[in-house]
Amino acid sequence: MKLTKEQITYIDDYLKHHKVKYWDIRIELLDHIVSTIEEKMEQGISFDDAMIEVHKSFGNSMKMLWNTGVEYSIFANGLGFKNLVQTKKKQMNKKYRNLYFKEIFNFLKSFRNSTILGIIFYLNYLLFQNVEYVRFKRINIIVFLIPIIFFVIYSIRNFTIKNKSIHLEYALFYYTFSFSILNMFLQISNPDGLFNVSKEFQIIVVAIIAPLNLVFSYCGLKLYKRTYEKYSKIFKQLQSL
Repeated sequence: MKLTKEQITYIDDYLKHHKVKYWDIRIELLDHIVSTIEEKMEQGISFDDAMIEVHKSFGNSMKMLWNTGVEYSIFANGLGFKNLVQTKKKQMNKKYRNLYFKEIFNFLKSFRNSTILGIIFYLNYLLFQNVEYVRFKRINIIVFLIPIIFFVIYSIRNFTIKNKSIHLEYALFYYTFSFSILNMFLQISNPDGLFNVSKEFQIIVVAIIAPLNLVFSYCGLKLYKRTYEKYSKIFKQLQSL
């Protein structure tokens, strides 16, 4: 027995109520729940009773949680969905971490790309030889911060999108992953910081980190743009149904 459009909308609203905010997780759940309920209704179970069975099958309760405002119904307790979303987040984190490092590996294994990186390091060395320390440091810090400009732009775009995607969220996270990690090395190499290091050591760290961050951020950007194009296309196709 096929569900009506109103019943499918009801299920979608039910998932939204339980804070399944990512449309890509929600559409996966919606497809599963609709199929399960249709099977149960074929067996003579009513839509409402089928919803209760499906609700409980995800580890949810019918009892009220504190401050939900609902005493006893499928809208009262969505702890099972909360746990499911957390599990999905862990899976997405692992997936995009692997994709990110694969992107870096593919970049570096290219002779052309490795040569370009080597040229960048050499140009940075020439810069160090021809400008004073403070200017060299400032230039490299600016280069290091350039990817953050694009991160802010893409973050604003993601923030303004009404329908959130867990895939885009983690793809964007790994775009700035190198900045977060390499920035720690910058802080450690600060002569006025926690560790008493020399300016010469800081110069070496800055000279290495700035070009590396450009490369790693470029790889992260490629991953994000590919993910954005893929899931934007999927979302538009779903909207047209």
